[in-house]
Amino acid sequence: MLPNKSTALRLKTRAGFTLIEVLIAMAIFAFMAIGAQQVLNQIYRSNDISQQRSERMKTLQRALVFMDNDFRQMALRQMRTNGEEPSKKLIEWQNNLLDSDMKGVMFARAGWHNPAQQFPRGEVTKVGYRVKDSQLERVWWHYVDTPVGQQGLVMPLIDGVEAFEMRFFDGKQWRDSWSQPMTLPQAVQVSLTFSDYGKIDRIYLTGGGSIALESSNEE
Repeated sequence: MLPNKSTALRLKTRAGFTLIEVLIAMAIFAFMAIGAQQVLNQIYRSNDISQQRSERMKTLQRALVFMDNDFRQMALRQMRTNGEEPSKKLIEWQNNLLDSDMKGVMFARAGWHNPAQQFPRGEVTKVGYRVKDSQLERVWWHYVDTPVGQQGLVMPLIDGVEAFEMRFFDGKQWRDSWSQPMTLPQAVQVSLTFSDYGKIDRIYLTGGGSIALESSNEE
C-alpha cells in the first residue's frame, strides 16, 4: 500500500539536517568562536596595557614626590664628603657625580624632623640624584657630613630615563651651571626626558641666600 501525501510529508520533515547543512553550521560556529576568542584576547591585552600604564604613572608620581620634597627644601648648609674639607658649593652639579652615567646633583636639604634626636640621623641631610642604566636613583645619607668610605643609601625611582638636566636662576637669568660659592640660586629647573613620556620640567623655588664665610663651619 503506498503512503498517502500527508504521510510522505511527515517522513520528509523528520529526515533532519543534511550533511552540507551540518558542515555549514559547524563552520559558522567555528568562525563565531574564533571571533569571540579574538575579542577576549583584545580585552585581556587592553587590560594589561592599562594596568602597566597605571603602574608606570604611579611610579612617576612617586619619583616626583621625592624630588619635590628634596628640591623644595634645599638648605644653606655646606657638605663634607669622605672626610674632606667642607665644599664651598651648596649645590654640586657635574658629570659623573655619584657615579652617574650622566650628570649628577648633590645638596643638603632640611625639613627632616627628628624630635628629641630619637633617631640616629640629623634634621638636615644630604641627598643626590643620578642616572644609572637609564634609571633615576636617589642617593641619601643620614648626615650632611660623611666620613671616608661611607656610601649613600640608594633608592631606585623610575627607569626609562634618557636625559637628566638642570638649570639655575640667579634672580635675573637662567644658567646651565652653578658656581657661586656659598650661595643658593633663587630657583632650579629639573628636566627629565623619558622614552615614553618625553620631557618633563619641574621648577622649584629655593629661597636663595648665602652663607658668610665666618659662619660656614657651624652646625
